[in-house]
Amino acid sequence: MTLSLETIRKLHAWRDGKPTPRGDVLNIHITEPEDTLILAFLRMGGESRPWGVAVGTLADGPQFFTVPEARNRDLVGNMLVEVGHVLLSHFDHPDYNDVGPTEYRESIRQVWLPGGTHIDMLQNIAAAYARSRWQRADINTLQAVGNVCNALFIENQRPGQQTIVSATDALRACYVFPTAQVRQGHLGHLLGWLTPVNSCDERLRAAHTAERDSVATVLNPDRERDVLQPLVEKWGAAQKANDEREMALLAQAIHDALVEDLQARWQATATAIETLGADGRKPNGGLRDLVQDSNKTMFKSWGERALREAAGEVPYWPNVFSDNNTRVAGREFQKRNASAQKARHLLVHGDRELQREELAAGHGVIGTVTAVDVKKKIWTVTWIYPELPTLKEADGLAIAGVPGLQLAVASIDLDAKTLELKPKWTREKNVSGKRYFAADDGRWKGCHLVLLDDAAHGLTERKAVTAGKKFGDDDIVNLLGQNARRHAAYDFEGRVVIDVPEEAEVS
Repeated sequence: MTLSLETIRKLHAWRDGKPTPRGDVLNIHITEPEDTLILAFLRMGGESRPWGVAVGTLADGPQFFTVPEARNRDLVGNMLVEVGHVLLSHFDHPDYNDVGPTEYRESIRQVWLPGGTHIDMLQNIAAAYARSRWQRADINTLQAVGNVCNALFIENQRPGQQTIVSATDALRACYVFPTAQVRQGHLGHLLGWLTPVNSCDERLRAAHTAERDSVATVLNPDRERDVLQPLVEKWGAAQKANDEREMALLAQAIHDALVEDLQARWQATATAIETLGADGRKPNGGLRDLVQDSNKTMFKSWGERALREAAGEVPYWPNVFSDNNTRVAGREFQKRNASAQKARHLLVHGDRELQREELAAGHGVIGTVTAVDVKKKIWTVTWIYPELPTLKEADGLAIAGVPGLQLAVASIDLDAKTLELKPKWTREKNVSGKRYFAADDGRWKGCHLVLLDDAAHGLTERKAVTAGKKFGDDDIVNLLGQNARRHAAYDFEGRVVIDVPEEAEVS
């Protein structure tokens, strides 16, 4: 979005004293309640693994899992095994669901989280368990949890995906809030603005009150210090004394305290989903294709591998920390570019607000067909907006709202503000019950059109395939591999510490 348009939208929202709808349609898919899993985490200050987890579908409500001591990895592992049964079953893991994952589904299995810190926790879990060699009976479950968390974290970075949703991002994508950008990362603040009250002052007070309480993965510092820290210390003392009765009582007290915060985070996310579900706007028609893309991508990146693993094979699971080599990194970069272009292409034709953004950025024109050359099948279009488009010869354009009606730019005259366009269709077309003339029909003359830049996402997808290929042993990319591991006492010029073993002795 352009900054000038967003500023105007915020001014309108402030004038109205409440959040205003962003466009005439919703660009976020909301699946059925039984397919909507809400996941929220809590972690102890300074720790990367969960202290407590709230998980459950919108239809069934939350289940709460906690441990009395988040620094005890055995307890955390036991907790995540229980959480894993719910998470893996939701995504149809073959060992936890009779259905099994499939590429073709009418709906989509979604997971919603309160905000970005909760999504980051998925990577922490993946890092801890996806490649773990921990010697315990249920390590396969922990590894499966790590792998699905890694797949979700990677999928979250793909533009246009509809599988994993941050409630904060979803609200900001659907509404314009009359508040500072930095405060819009707090889910409670956004929900406060959406409170159904009559005055702007009441909404502002509700938003400011809500943001006093953390909705991130960490607790309010005073609550952790004053309420939970004493309980955890007492539990540790009881453990040293082997006082199981006292440990059980303290564990329950810690559980009750954590559940209060987990419930607030889970419920805030559910409220965000219900708010969007009750919105009167229709979903963008382009979401249908994005949902199918999300199903296919999740199946290829996780479901297919889970099926192979369940069948006794050893599938390749992506590295949690790295793409391993520059060839893979280049391929993934181009794939995400293609996803961004495709998502924009699918959504922009169903959303006038996105069309305004494209036009303001120069990615299209508003103009009138002033001439139709029937023999050469060339249109002449004079545009009035924007002043200086980014178009050039051989670019593709599409008529707004009808992505199938595409035209190629034959020539452009910036001084006269005229385009010569060659339509890519020939015969008359019927799209969604509306008839469009043949390309050489003179009745196009005088038509006022919005023409949008047609992003060549197919070309970028082919670039991704090319970037991932190895072109022989002389390919320069082969020279850009990772350096061999060396002892910490050596640098590239040799030994930096005297009393260390020789290189040959370093294993």
